[in-house]
Amino acid sequence: MRLAPDMIRRVEDIASSALYDYEAVGVRVQDVPFAPGPMAHRSHVWDNGDDTGEELPGVSAMRWDSIDAAQRHGYYYGDYVAVIAGNAWDYGEDAGEIVIHDPIVIEILA
Repeated sequence: MRLAPDMIRRVEDIASSALYDYEAVGVRVQDVPFAPGPMAHRSHVWDNGDDTGEELPGVSAMRWDSIDAAQRHGYYYGDYVAVIAGNAWDYGEDAGEIVIHDPIVIEILA
């Protein structure tokens, strides 16, 4: 799913407030519905389109201020979109991607 400009503006508004409480804010797109609060899911390491089965230390997301770059260089599969946040994170492999450790769903957008 590609995020429409109005959804990106909504993410920017949410992030501007959330960054007072969290070190990282991102947008997660997935194929299963979100529930508010902590996420138990962990993303996997992919190698040329193949899931290696190795878990990352958190959940992959598009960094809130890099959504355009992330969408240009990758496609995020799913119909469900949420803003997630956390206090520890790493850069991901893709442009605009971050991995948020111990992520929390702070807003469900779709």
